[in-house]
Order: sequence, then structure tokens, then C-alpha cells
Amino acid sequence: MKEFIVKKSITIKAPASEVWDALTNPEKTKQYFFHCKVHSSWKKDSSITFKGRMFWIIPIEMNGTIEKIEPGKLLKYTLANASDKSGTKSVVTDELNYAHGETELTITDDVGQGEGAEKRYNRSVKGWDKVLKGLKELVERE
Repeated sequence: MKEFIVKKSITIKAPASEVWDALTNPEKTKQYFFHCKVHSSWKKDSSITFKGRMFWIIPIEMNGTIEKIEPGKLLKYTLANASDKSGTKSVVTDELNYAHGETELTITDDVGQGEGAEKRYNRSVKGWDKVLKGLKELVERE
């Protein structure tokens, strides 16, 4: 069975703490994550929600649970679109590695199996490209 796992990396000229802030600060995620603010208590087993309006008009809400968290280093969470009643969830892992004045951010998104997996995978590939580009621009301009 084919795996549908997106893996993307980007190097950002900033400390890991600044990249982490951009990943967890709702005012910052709104600027690069499809106009969605992220909300969580940032503890293992706590909820995580991305909520906003894609293209300023289409309401979007994605919900999940934080599976693992190491501030400044690792964030792993499940995520499902609230309007998708199929029950499919992605498992997203953000890994940060800081060296020589730069942070490498690697995002892994396992979109799951079953019906629609290939479509979710293709949409995720494009989505993460846009998100990472926006995140890099935001962090490096601050």
C-alpha cells in the first residue's frame, strides 16, 4: 500500500525560538497559514485548532490533538478538517534544528490512507509549500 507522507524542509535565518514563536503564535500564523489563527495550551494531549477564513471568505477550521511537544524543537499533532465527516486525520510533525545562525524546519504530514488519500496528499504538498514560504518571509523580515 502506498504511503501518502509529505516531507518538506526549509532553512530560516533566525534562531529556533523565533521560528517556534511563528509556529505557535496565533497572530503570526494568521499571516502565513491560510489566514488561520492557531489555538492551543501547548501541552501534550491538549487540543490544537486552526481557525480562520481561507482567501478571506471561505471559513476553515481544523482540529486535532498534540501528541508530542518539546518547545523550540518538536511539535507533533493530529489534524482534521472540521467540515470533513470522513474521520480522516493527518499527523503533522514540525522539527526544528538550529545551527550556525539558521534553523532548519522540517514538516512531515502523514495524510493517512483510504479513499481520497492521494487527493489530500497532492493538496498538502501545495499547501505546505505556501505555508513554509510565508513562514520564512515572516520570520526573516522581523
